Amino acid sequence: MPDERPDYLTVREVADLYRVSVSALYTQRYRSEPPGALGVKVGRRLLWKRSELDVWWTSQQERAGS
Repeated sequence: MPDERPDYLTVREVADLYRVSVSALYTQRYRSEPPGALGVKVGRRLLWKRSELDVWWTSQQERAGS
C-alpha cells in the first residue's frame, strides 16, 4: 500500500502534528528555529516538506536519547 501522507503540510497541519500553536510556528520561523524555520513560502502559502520534518524530528529524538 502506498504512503498516503501528503508530501507538503500546511501551517495548521504542522501545528497539529507537533501539538503547538500556529503562532508558535510563526515565532519559530521568525527566530529561524525549527520546525518553524523549515517552512517554505510557495506563493502566499507557507508549506513544510514532510520528509524534512521527519529528518528533524528523528535528530531531536536522537539528541534526547530516545
